Amino acid sequence: IRENLPPGTLVTTLRAVDADTGAFGELRYVVLEQALGDPTMGDGRDAFAVNGSSGELRSRLTFDYERAKAFQLLVRATDAGNASATVTVRVLVTGEDEYDPIFLSPSFNFEVPEGARKGQSIGRVLATDEDEGADGVVLYTLAKPSPYFAINQTTGSIYLRVDSQPQAGAGRAKREPREMSLEVQARSPLPTSRVASAQVTIDVTHTSFGLAPD
Repeated sequence: IRENLPPGTLVTTLRAVDADTGAFGELRYVVLEQALGDPTMGDGRDAFAVNGSSGELRSRLTFDYERAKAFQLLVRATDAGNASATVTVRVLVTGEDEYDPIFLSPSFNFEVPEGARKGQSIGRVLATDEDEGADGVVLYTLAKPSPYFAINQTTGSIYLRVDSQPQAGAGRAKREPREMSLEVQARSPLPTSRVASAQVTIDVTHTSFGLAPD
């Protein structure tokens, strides 16, 4: 069952089979007042209700995946002759993407140092997501590809795709400060993920990035 659905949502229909015909083949379903002792699962006795005649199992609560991910309960089917069978029911709660990723800062500033080589990291962006499960995994991408920079999708580390290529014939005192901007996006691996963006400004004064080869 997905989180945030209203109470009364149908989870499944339980059905026991009795070979008797007539009154002795009619079954009544009930949730047993018996703890099952699995510490990894919540007690489903108060969370679900079963229709005594149809076997429909419905929720009695609205579930929050971040608080409880699984429930277990025991259901008994009894015929008119008091013969019975029991079944263990496990209900898994699935999460929804409720929260936006949040960057630790709306903008980041990095510098390409002199002599930096291809593959060298120049800085790292970081975002968090309060969702749990797959919705809470954060992956990073560049909104637009760059010929000079790339990002590690799992760590958020921004690294060089090429050597820094120092400007030919330019002395240290003559270099004009130059910057490049990137937009980094954070999202989960799921196709319906929420997305957040942050601006990254990179000082490329000590490179020939973006300059015509003169």
